[in-house]
Amino acid sequence: MASLKLRYLIALVLLSAAACLVKSLQYDSKQDDVAGLAAIRTIPMRLGKWQGHDVPLAEEVYDILETRAILNRKYVSPEGNYIFLSIVHYSDTKVDFHAPEACLGGRGERTTKIVKKIYLTLNGKTFPLTIAEVKAKNFDSQSLSYYFYKAGNFMGQSYIKMRLNIAYNRLTEQNKSGSLIRVSVPMQLTVSKEKQEAQLVQFLQELVPFLVNHDKNI
Repeated sequence: MASLKLRYLIALVLLSAAACLVKSLQYDSKQDDVAGLAAIRTIPMRLGKWQGHDVPLAEEVYDILETRAILNRKYVSPEGNYIFLSIVHYSDTKVDFHAPEACLGGRGERTTKIVKKIYLTLNGKTFPLTIAEVKAKNFDSQSLSYYFYKAGNFMGQSYIKMRLNIAYNRLTEQNKSGSLIRVSVPMQLTVSKEKQEAQLVQFLQELVPFLVNHDKNI
């Protein structure tokens, strides 16, 4: 009888643990747009030498991505170079993040993707950031993008690690938000890929320290 009670208690504990895990991984399609918009609006219009302005999005974009907490901004340098910053933010976990290469492919663009590390400086120390690099091409234009995910203290291109961090944060009642952060430039025949990569890294050098030091909710 004692053995039966012990097995019952063990089964009960396992079921409770499983229920907690399922709840932590459970997707919620209803987003807190107020909190999400408040989070992304903390991104400054000016980042270093880059001056930004918001670019409107079609209503269908918000419907497809299931959130209104989307930052779509164009930043311009004094030299006339420009970079697009896109942040898709969810205040709580949702059905799925839409990978940029999938969206571009859906528009008929041919894409190639590689994973690599870039090195930034954060609080006086070298900060390695693993990003996904995507080159997209259609019949008359090309673009170069870097993207990564952010969930709590995690930043990187690994979707699985991002999801695990969100699950952990849900279990520990920490920040449950997650974001997809993408920077991109149009590729020009007169400008080398190396120079355009350098522009993206320079911009991220301004953006990432802000995300780490000033806004924990993105």
